[in-house]
Amino acid sequence: MYDSNNVHILVYVAFGMLALLVGKLVAWMNVRLPEEEKVFSKDFFKANKEGIDKSYIHMIIMVFLYLALLRKFGLGDTFMQNLDFIKFLVLMPMLVSSFMIDLKHRILPNRLNLTIFQLGLLFTFIYGINNINMAKDMLLGMLAGAGIFGAITLLGRIDCWKRGNGSW
Repeated sequence: MYDSNNVHILVYVAFGMLALLVGKLVAWMNVRLPEEEKVFSKDFFKANKEGIDKSYIHMIIMVFLYLALLRKFGLGDTFMQNLDFIKFLVLMPMLVSSFMIDLKHRILPNRLNLTIFQLGLLFTFIYGINNINMAKDMLLGMLAGAGIFGAITLLGRIDCWKRGNGSW
């Protein structure tokens, strides 16, 4: 494992600035995803004029998380040494956005869940290039997780059907 104490202070500053931008994107995602609108659009640059509610909170959260990830993983010399770090850098904003949207609207946007799933498959493939056993374990974990949440969904639908509150 690479020693994270040897990371130069300017790298921390650069990741902090990147995290500020990512935090602004997370705030934007939290506005657009529940309304089922495009996340990446020209309107993102006009967001300051409209005013996103409490975007500074998202920015501070992302700075803290990105710097904590950099501290934990450090920077390695090769792509495979940095793969865990890259994985968390990509997934962390989506998980924070999922948490915030669920907290405010009590929904989890399907587009966000499917994007996280697709990234999971991509990272499984990349890990599989280097270690096939790790890729098998990751795929089995995905199947187990999907099975658990699929069973919960099925039980919820059966309950609604029995009560006459919904349809299949």
